[in-house]
Amino acid sequence: MVEGHQGSLICLNCLAIAYAEVVGAGVSSPVPPGELCAMCLEERKQGHWSSPVNAGKHVCLRCIKQSATVLEKDKELGWRRPAGPEVDDGIE
Repeated sequence: MVEGHQGSLICLNCLAIAYAEVVGAGVSSPVPPGELCAMCLEERKQGHWSSPVNAGKHVCLRCIKQSATVLEKDKELGWRRPAGPEVDDGIE
């Protein structure tokens, strides 16, 4: 898991799905104005992934990329970004 602000968490499976959808496939959910990313607590004008488990919880593109970077650095964990087209690793 990766921890965000105020104890928010995203698990490995959810992160893999979020990364594949938002970064890999370019599919994101519309976020109503005023809604904040569950991880960074910011209102960001970019793609978001919406949790199918926790209604109303969204994770922004930046947090998805940052979380993927953090998890890949943990050699014991062995987590890798989902396979797909080459994507820019730069964080927005």
